[in-house]
Amino acid sequence: MKSRNLVLAAAGLGLALSGLVPAVASAETSGDVSVQDVHRKSANCASPSGQKINISWGDGSVTTTVYYNNHCNQARAIELEFVRENGERFNKCFVAPRRSQGDKKIDNSNPNKVSILNRATCP
Repeated sequence: MKSRNLVLAAAGLGLALSGLVPAVASAETSGDVSVQDVHRKSANCASPSGQKINISWGDGSVTTTVYYNNHCNQARAIELEFVRENGERFNKCFVAPRRSQGDKKIDNSNPNKVSILNRATCP
């Protein structure tokens, strides 16, 4: 009985190891794939007490998508600041409705600064 269990264990190990070889070989990349950082920010709600609005966004190469989850009873504006190659700064803004979650795609990439404003309107 012990030799049968040993044979089955060895066979299982062989199958497990043979399954790893293709996965390891396919894990190599050509070097032109980049890892995008994910950033997160949150702010307290005026009401209800103890709740927050949470946002996250990544460093896209063409666009920036901001994901939001607003637990507040108030809508909140989210403002992104971008910097052009010539150094000129410009802002994009949108409003996250109260008690909602979703996302907003912005047609610019790599924001310099992202702010959750204490109001429900964009400047």
